[in-house]
Formats: sequence, structure tokens, C-alpha cells
Amino acid sequence: MKTLRGLAFRLFKSNKFIVFSSIVSIAISTMLVLSMVLFSFNAQDTLKSQLKQTYGAMDLSVGFDMNQGKILTSTLVEEIHQDKMVDEVSKVSIAHLNLNQLHASIYTVGVENDYLAKSRYHFSKPLNSSSVAMNKSLAQDLDIKIGDKVLIENRTYTLAETVNDLSATGVAPDMLILNQKNVKRYIQTKEKNSAEATYLLIKAHKNESALKLANHIKSYNKDLRIDIAEQDAGVQNNLQSLHTFIMVLSALVLIITSLILISNFELLLYKMRNQFAIMRSIGATAKQISEIITLQSTVINTVGTGVGFLLTFCSQRYLYSWLGKVSKIASSPSDFNVGTAVIITVVMFVIIQFFLLIPAYRSTKVLPLKTIQKNEKINYGFSKTRIVIFKVLIAMSLFLVIGSQVFPTRGTYGPGMLLITVILVLFAFILIFPILVTKGLKWFLPYGQKIFSKEFYIAVKNLVPQVRKNTMIILIICGLMIITVFGSITFRTIQINGLTYLKKEYVMPIIVEARSDNLKIDTEELIKKVEELPNVKSVSNISSQSTARLLTSEKNTGINYSVVDIKRLQQQGLLEQFPYSKKTTSNNKIVLSKKFAEKNNLKLGQTIHLGLYAQNQNGFYITEQIIPKGDYVISATPDHLLDHNQAFLDLKNNFEGLEFYRLYVDSKNVKAAVKEIEGLKSQYPELKVSSYDQSFKETNEMFYQRWGIFIVVISTLVISTMLGVFNSLANNIYSKRKEFAVLRAMGMTPKSIRKVILSQVNLYITIGVICGIVMGLLVTLILLLMDPGKFVIDYKTILSVVVSMLVVSTFLFSYVSRKISGQDLSIELTNDNK
Repeated sequence: MKTLRGLAFRLFKSNKFIVFSSIVSIAISTMLVLSMVLFSFNAQDTLKSQLKQTYGAMDLSVGFDMNQGKILTSTLVEEIHQDKMVDEVSKVSIAHLNLNQLHASIYTVGVENDYLAKSRYHFSKPLNSSSVAMNKSLAQDLDIKIGDKVLIENRTYTLAETVNDLSATGVAPDMLILNQKNVKRYIQTKEKNSAEATYLLIKAHKNESALKLANHIKSYNKDLRIDIAEQDAGVQNNLQSLHTFIMVLSALVLIITSLILISNFELLLYKMRNQFAIMRSIGATAKQISEIITLQSTVINTVGTGVGFLLTFCSQRYLYSWLGKVSKIASSPSDFNVGTAVIITVVMFVIIQFFLLIPAYRSTKVLPLKTIQKNEKINYGFSKTRIVIFKVLIAMSLFLVIGSQVFPTRGTYGPGMLLITVILVLFAFILIFPILVTKGLKWFLPYGQKIFSKEFYIAVKNLVPQVRKNTMIILIICGLMIITVFGSITFRTIQINGLTYLKKEYVMPIIVEARSDNLKIDTEELIKKVEELPNVKSVSNISSQSTARLLTSEKNTGINYSVVDIKRLQQQGLLEQFPYSKKTTSNNKIVLSKKFAEKNNLKLGQTIHLGLYAQNQNGFYITEQIIPKGDYVISATPDHLLDHNQAFLDLKNNFEGLEFYRLYVDSKNVKAAVKEIEGLKSQYPELKVSSYDQSFKETNEMFYQRWGIFIVVISTLVISTMLGVFNSLANNIYSKRKEFAVLRAMGMTPKSIRKVILSQVNLYITIGVICGIVMGLLVTLILLLMDPGKFVIDYKTILSVVVSMLVVSTFLFSYVSRKISGQDLSIELTNDNK
């Protein structure tokens, strides 16, 4: 046994580069698989954490819709609270209370001082009957600090805390947070009812599902509205996108890992088979060879998987955090689940051990001469079966794509069908790839000699017979590019879509709006004051939205409209220019949206008759009574109107009852203009100023907080895969040392040998990059069918990876080629270094 152990380690010593390379490949493969699996677990945890941050610790919110005319009574609340499936209940009351300093009604939340309410509304200080919390921008506009007094509904409250605004989602709403008893008392007094709360935040018992509890609570009153946080449309979309992303990425990583293992072990298995054949020929038994194989593979595998485990641990604990700081991504490092990581590492060890033992062990059962003959075979043919299977896979893929779009069950099974399509397309590509590369290289061979040099011709000529053997290396590069393209497009599209939504909200760099309805502001006077500010370029306005009746229509159609200054909107480009009809004046023109005009068969220049709803003493509309307002001429029908209006009337129209809503301000110096407009608050304290620049900054911060850890993980996967690529390329070049020695013996100079090596390496990378980009785009387009829309190609990231690979490979293999071409020719020819 000692003799066999000594022989095994002497073989290690004589093949140091091969052993080291094999350990590196196992370590990289282990790290890739571990990172991907842990990434999948952590991604789910991260979304749950974000869900908790948005909705708090609650599982359900329970209440009645406002238009139902029903209330949560104390009896009903107590029944729900006493339910065995319910762990905790928190009462919330919603109202609009008058903030005396602003003379305006502000959205107000009445809460209890428990963890459900605190986690939902993000306050931390307990609120008693005389304290209040509010959003930071409201406190700043009121110029009050924590501890100051504020009047709400003529009652004095002390500001206990300020909470963050959510301006990243658009123009942030103002909010007051009071003790629930105060708001409940106000609602009961004003509305003269016994409502215990507007709705309830509910936490289910640990072993109860939110869905099961929701169905159970319905039994108390079938009209109850129950919202489950996980069923929120936005959350569901995020989960669907994340699940798709993880599944596709996991498949790609597993494919790349397999290719790295096969490619990097090619040289190791070649050497092992050669050496074992020689040992068998001089008298070694199959049992002795088996023991040596087991010992060698176990040592290599143990060291490799161990190093991979440690690399993953260090990257998750330290590297992610460091990369986040370097790239200025606000994200916390993901947790390293030791138990899961150990299990995956053991599974990886067993798979790799099986992969190492089987082909080498089989060689011990075959005659030595046949083993060597098979080992030296390099020119493989391609069977017709490969092409047939390729066609079958493509046909199945087309069927699944069509089915995912036209079948009645596409909503349920469509995403799964598209995921299967992606996997089938990738396998079909792997099958046909060697054939395409072989034919492509043969076609390009004569052109390559003319364009480049004879060294390039030799490099390609030597590569063609060995395409099947070397396909793995190109596929690894291709897989790396698929990950890069798919990952970068996914992240960039999510980011751009968020910013596009923000851009729709901010049609101008600055928006000035009223903090509440029913404000008596002279719009024209305010426009003039804002326009006179030094850094303001232009101003336009829009009133609050109201509803009129189109009396011209037989159906007496309703029409949503706002009052604007049409000329100012046109000057800012927010409304298209249009010629006025001779029969229109500033007092009788109306602009209709194209969709509304077509739906009601209305044409340009047509006169329509509008009517308004009558109002009672409290200002509420009387839908049965319509007062004719006058005749208006349709002056234009643009595709879209601001704020989803169906019609615009000019500011000079005599329309009463419409309040100031918003100003759109353009400026060359947004920051300075915001400060100047803020200065007007001494005259108009009820105004609120928001800028696109600030919201843009906060949107990006929220994006990186949500997706930052995923971006860092993908970056780590790309870097790890690049290491695997270069390790595979180095192995490939090393295995051809005797070929290069023969070329040198035939008269090629060391400089020409270096050109041949660099030509082969760059050819590998170029083919892999081109195919990877094409396949990455194809995979993205297929998955985009789940939710059709515009996607954004991140050219910078893709180009960065391509340039990095070419630059690093040029430097690395310049050194490798110089070392190989500088070796003693006689030693290279006689030494078995293949």
C-alpha cells in the first residue's frame, strides 16, 4: 500500500501543472454551483425582506370598501381578534384631518403602538393622545422640528417623529400619523357611526397560512375585503421575474460548470489513461491501478471542493461587501448557509468523483494498446443522429413557443413552457454547435489567410480536425456571454422601466402641487410669481380633474376634464400645436383625447354641448341634476393628455369649482429653481415642490438596494467563469506542446509559434463571444414573451466583458506562448507533455 501511495504522489509530482489545473477547475466549478444555489435561497429571502419592509410584519389587511357603506364594529373586531388562527390584530383608522397651519386637509393614519403598525408605517416612537408623526418633507415645509407644537383640527399635538418620504415612486404623498383612538373619535363624531377602525392589520399564527386565514375570516362577513401582501400585483411580478431569472441562470451555470469540468479534465484523463496503459503493460494489475486512480482522484477532488467551499465562503462574507463598496452599490452581503453549502459541496464531490473514476477505471479493463490508440484519436466524425435530434428539439421549441401564446391555459402554463423552450434551445445549440463551427472554419480558412497571415491559417488548419475535442472551451465562453447578455439586459430593463415610469410622472424637471384639495389659490397669480423667478424658464398649469356630461351624445356620456393654459402647455411641448378654427375663441375651445373622440364619433371643428352636475350645500354632486354649461368647439385631438384626462379646457373659460392642482416648471438650473420656488412658501405654505433629479437619485438608490446583491453575485459568477475559461484555454494550449515543437522543427520561428497560439486563443474567444451574444439575445427574447415589452441592451457591460477577455487573454497567453516557444526543442519533442 505504501508503495502504491508513493507511486501515486510521484505521478502528482511529474504532472504538477495538470494536477494544479484540475484542482483549480474543481474549485471554480464548486464555487459556481455553490454561489448559484445560495444565491437562489438568498434571493428569496431578500424579496421576503423587501416585502416586510413594504407591508410590515402583517399577513393580511381586513376591512370594507368605502363605497360599501359598512363599518368594522367593535363586535366584529373582537371576533376576529379572538380567532384561534389569529396571532395579533392592529386597528388602523384613516381620515383627512385639517392641518391648521396649511389650512388644508392631510391624509391621516390612526395607529396603535404595536409592532404591526410600526413595521407597516415605519415609525418607532410610541404615539399618545397628544403626539403626532409626519413625513419629513411636510415637517420641513412647516419648518417644525421634533418636539415642536402643531395644530390639527384646532387641537395641539407635539411632533414626536418624522418618517421618510417615498419620492422614488413619483411625487410623494403627505401623511400624518396619530394615535388610533384620536382618529377613531374624530371619524365617529364626523360621520356619526360606531366604526372601531377603517381596517385591521392581522398576523396569522406561525403554523397558519395567510390564504387559509383569509378564507376563514371571510366567514365572519362575506363583504369583507381582504388583502394578502404576497398577492400584491407588483410583488407577484417581482417574484415571477426573479424566479425566471434564477431558473435560467441556474441552468446556464450548471451547463458552464459541466463544460469547465469536461474541458479541464480532458488533459488529466488523457495523462491518466496513458500512464495506466504503460503501467499495465509492465505488469501492474487492474486492482493496483484502481487503487492509484482512487487515491489520486480523491486527493484532487477533496482539495478542489475544499478550496471551492472556502472561496465561496470568503466571497459571500467579504468579497460581495467589498465589490458593493467599490461599485457604490448599496447592498448587504447575503448570508452564508453553512449547512446547505456543506450538503452541496458533498454532492459536488460525489459527482466529480464519479466523473473522474469511471472513464479512468474503464481504461484499466481494456488492453493497453487499444487504450493508447483511443486516447490518441483526435479526428471525430459527426453522426446524422445529432442533426436529427437537433431538428426535433427545434420543432418542440417552436411548438412550445406557439402554445405559450395561443393556448387557453397560457396564463397558467405559459411561463413554464417558455422556460422549457429555453432549455431545449440551449441543448439543441450544444448539439449543432460543433458542426456549425467546423463548416464555418473551413469556409473562412482561405479568407483568413488573405486577411491575416500564414500563422492564422496554420492555427485554423490545426483547429479544424480537433473541433469536437475543443468545442467545450468555445461553449464555456459562449455560456459566459449568455450569462452576461441575459443578466445585464434583465437588470438594465428593470432599471430603465422604473426610470421611464418616473419620467412619465415628471413631464417637466420640477413639479409644484397642492398638498390637498379645496385650496383657494389664484392660479394665474401663482404662475406669474413663479415665472418671474431668475432660474425658471417656463411654467404651465393643470387644475384638479372634474367630470362633465357630453349632452350632444345620446347616451349623455361623462367626460373627465381639467382646466389648463393651452398656450403655455404648447410652449413647453406638453401639448401639440394646432391651428384654431375661425369659430373658436379662447372661451369656447376644447381639446379632446384622440381615443375619446374616436369612441364618441367626434371630429375636429365639431361643436359639442357640455353640462355640469349640480352641487348640494356640502359641495357634493347631485348626479340626477345637470346644468347646461355651453357650446364648445373641438380644436384638437392629440394622442394623449396629461394626467389621463379626456379633455382640456382653457384657463380663460369661466369654470368654477376647480381647484389648483399642479404647475409644470422648466429650468436650466433645477437645484437653484427649487430653492427659489421654496421661497414662495411664505406666501403659499400649502404648496409642495418636487424635482425629477431628486426622485431620479432615490429611484436608483432603491433599485440598487433591491437588486444590488444580485448584481454583485452575477459579477462574481462572470469573474469565476472567466477564470475557468482561461484555465481551460491554458490546458488546451499546454496539451499541444508537442504539436508546436513539431512546427518549430519544420522551420517555424518562436515568434510565429506565438502568433499561432494567440491566433487560436483569440479565435476561441471570438467564436464564443459572437455565438454567446446571439444566443443570449435569443434566450432573452423567448423569455420576454412572458411579459411582452421593450427591453434594453446594456452595451457597456457586454463590451466590458468582451474587451476584458481579449485584453487578459492577450497578456496571459503572450507569456504562455513565449514560455512554450522558448523551451529546448529536443526535450519538447521527446517528452510526453501532451
